[in-house]
Amino acid sequence: MTEVHQINEQLDSIPYCIGNIRQNGVVSTSNRLIRPIELSANEYKALLYAMAVANYGEKNNADKEITEQTYIYLYKDDLADLLGLSKRNSINVAIDRIYKELSTRVAHFVIEEPVDDGRKKTKKVHSVVPIIRELRWEDDSKNALQIRFTSEVLPYFTQLAGGNFTTYQLKHLFALDSVASMSLYTYFIKNEFKFNTQETYEVPLLLENLKALIDINETKYDRWVDFRRYVLDKIVAEINENTDLQLEYETVKKGRPIVGVKFKLHHRGFDKSEIEDKKTEKLKIYLDVPFEDNAEVKELGAKFDTTVRSWYISNDDANCMQLKKWFKAIGCLTDSQANVVINDSLFQMDFAEVGMSLADFKRKMKHKLKTDRIFVESIKERLNEIFGKNVI
Repeated sequence: MTEVHQINEQLDSIPYCIGNIRQNGVVSTSNRLIRPIELSANEYKALLYAMAVANYGEKNNADKEITEQTYIYLYKDDLADLLGLSKRNSINVAIDRIYKELSTRVAHFVIEEPVDDGRKKTKKVHSVVPIIRELRWEDDSKNALQIRFTSEVLPYFTQLAGGNFTTYQLKHLFALDSVASMSLYTYFIKNEFKFNTQETYEVPLLLENLKALIDINETKYDRWVDFRRYVLDKIVAEINENTDLQLEYETVKKGRPIVGVKFKLHHRGFDKSEIEDKKTEKLKIYLDVPFEDNAEVKELGAKFDTTVRSWYISNDDANCMQLKKWFKAIGCLTDSQANVVINDSLFQMDFAEVGMSLADFKRKMKHKLKTDRIFVESIKERLNEIFGKNVI
C-alpha cells in the first residue's frame, strides 16, 4: 500500500469518545438484523459501540460515506470504561480476546423473500454473513482497536436498508452483563412501537421462540423449573435492575405442560406527560419539502423527524402559515417518505404488477402514496412497520 493510500485511510477513520456515546448515545440497526451468533457480552458491547460510532459518523459527516474502507477506532481507555475494567492487565486480556474472537464472527439475518407460487406470499430465509472485513490492534500512541465492516453488514446499521429499523439507548444495553438479557431487552424495544400509547402492555412468547431469542438450545433446560431458576428469573432481574423496563411474567399452559410465557411490561420512563407527547404528535404538520427548499423551511422553524423522514411544524407555531405551501396532502405521504416505501423490498413484492418495470412501478406507487389517502389508509399497518411509528 502506498503512503498516499495510508494517509487517505487514516483520514477516513471516525474517532469518537465513548464517554459521550455511552451516556447519551444511541445505536440504530435494521429490524432484519438479528444479533450476531454466539457472542460474549464484552464482544457484543464492543460491536455495538463500533456501530454507534458508525451511526454518529454518518449523521455528522454527510459528505463522507461509511464504507468497507472506513476504519472505526475503539480506543483502549474507552473500551476499559465500556467494559467496566480498571486494571491494565484486565483490559489487555479482554481486548486480546475481543481481537481474536470478533475477527471470526458472523451476523445472522432474517430476510423475507417471495414464495414462487404466484400468491405474493413470503418466506423467511436465514442468511449468515461475516461482520468484520479487517480488525487490527496497534500498540502505539493510538492504542486503538480498528474495525472495518463488510459491505454486506454496513447497510443494516448505516444506510438502514428498507427504512425498517429500531434505535436503542446504549446506556441501557451497556448496563447489562448478559447477552441473553441484551437480546430480550432489544426484542421488547424493537416491538415497543405497537404499544406506544400504553403505560403497561403484554407480550406473549412461545417457550421455543423465547429460547431461540436468547440463543438457548430448545432441548436445554428441558424442565421448566430449571429454565425459570437458572435462566429466565436472572434475565428478568437484570433487566429490571439496570434498564428503563420493568418486567413481570406468567406462564401459558396447554393442558398441564407450560408452552409459553406472557410478559407484562411497564416502561419506567413512561408517564402522563409522555402520553400527552404522543397525542401532540398528531398536531405535527408534516411538510413536503424539495431538497432545494430545506434551508428555507429550517430558517422558518421547521424541524426534521428522522424516524418518519420528514420536515414538520407544530400547528401552534407562529410561523406555521408561512409554511403552508409545503403542507403535504392530508392522509398521504411526503416525497421523502414515499421514497422510503417504494424502495422497501417487501412493499415491492406485495404490490408489483406483472409486466411493469421497476422504474414504472416506483413512479406509479410514489404518486399514489402522495395523493391517494384511501390507499395510504389501507396500508397503514405496513407503513407503521416500515417507519416504526404512525406516520399518517
